[in-house]
Amino acid sequence: MFFKSYNIYENKLSEKLSDDNPYKKKLIEMETPSEKHPIYTGLVWGLLIYSWIFFIVLLYKQINLSALYNLKMAISTGSIIFVTLSIWICYKKDYLVTINPIYRRNSYIIFVLAVIFSILIEAADSGSATKTEIIETFFFFHTINPKSYIALAIVAFMALGVAIGYYSCPYEIYRGFYSVHQTYKEYKTERIFINKGIKFLFLSILAFFPLLYAAFNPAKDSFASLMKNVSIFAIFGTFPLCISILIGKKYDKCFERATKLRKNTKDD
Repeated sequence: MFFKSYNIYENKLSEKLSDDNPYKKKLIEMETPSEKHPIYTGLVWGLLIYSWIFFIVLLYKQINLSALYNLKMAISTGSIIFVTLSIWICYKKDYLVTINPIYRRNSYIIFVLAVIFSILIEAADSGSATKTEIIETFFFFHTINPKSYIALAIVAFMALGVAIGYYSCPYEIYRGFYSVHQTYKEYKTERIFINKGIKFLFLSILAFFPLLYAAFNPAKDSFASLMKNVSIFAIFGTFPLCISILIGKKYDKCFERATKLRKNTKDD
């Protein structure tokens, strides 16, 4: 959905329902753009502010300890500035599914730079960490250690992942799935296409903790090394993808309930 070119089709599902269907109003609400997104706003600003406080504490406690620490701090400085600028660029803009060429160009740049920072951050890492130590590392007020800069990067990139996952209304996300389906005709219906995405959603949830563990521990083979290098990028990248799948399914599920209700009413 991010790197494919596709046409935009109108497919408002509420128009397929009769006025007396109780789900029609709900679908119309999901098709109407809104500027109020308190969960989105809270997550983005909460994670970003936490990242900056984390960074300031880390800078105060680890600067000039050694050349390696200075290198880590330099990478951390670059990554948090990159994340902050990226959030400023994409905040409350429909980057998930858009025909805006500027948004598409910005998305490519953000994703490429995120890969580069992920590799740089992991390349400077050494030593291992237990599961308990990994959890503790995310709480800078509890402990600061050589792995803290990785935790900082993960929190910051999670903020960016949520920020780039903005949608003005669920319909815009569904229309993206519908448009890709209409363009490429890979499945019988767009519902099957969305349901395929749900499998990826569950896979991403299952992969989150192995990726997190890989980010903090040395690789034992070439595959593990690749996984470690892109672990932070993968954690970041799955946020917008999972958001789009979840919201697209939510919209389609509402219409599915409406059609089942209509069918049951006719049968009665």
